Amino acid sequence: MSSAPADKPVEERRVQRERTFLPARISFGESGALSTQCTVTQLSPIGAKLNVPASVTVPDRFDLSIPQRGAIYRARLVWRRGDQAGVEFEAPEQEAAPTVEALQARVRELEATNTKLRARIAELVEQVARLTEV
Repeated sequence: MSSAPADKPVEERRVQRERTFLPARISFGESGALSTQCTVTQLSPIGAKLNVPASVTVPDRFDLSIPQRGAIYRARLVWRRGDQAGVEFEAPEQEAAPTVEALQARVRELEATNTKLRARIAELVEQVARLTEV
């Protein structure tokens, strides 16, 4: 007999999840040709909870790239409700080695971010110069 109250769900997770708000990318198809953005809202060594627009179809198996963690996982869709999805990593003890295409895509993303940041810095420097003119 369980000691948990009848109205409280029993926690059945094998591993504790970390609450996150990490931008990520779901890639699938030949060499990751198809992809969509998502957000990882919970993460553990064996899986994740994703926020994906309900209008986006998520395949049964795909690569999940989390740039801020420098991680790429091979994931299997376990459940889907509206804009949320639960995935399990297929090889949690070994992260999938990034493909050349994935690395090139990551470099392009970082270069675009770098360009935007440089432009913003230039704008801010110009604003400071105007504000400090006497």
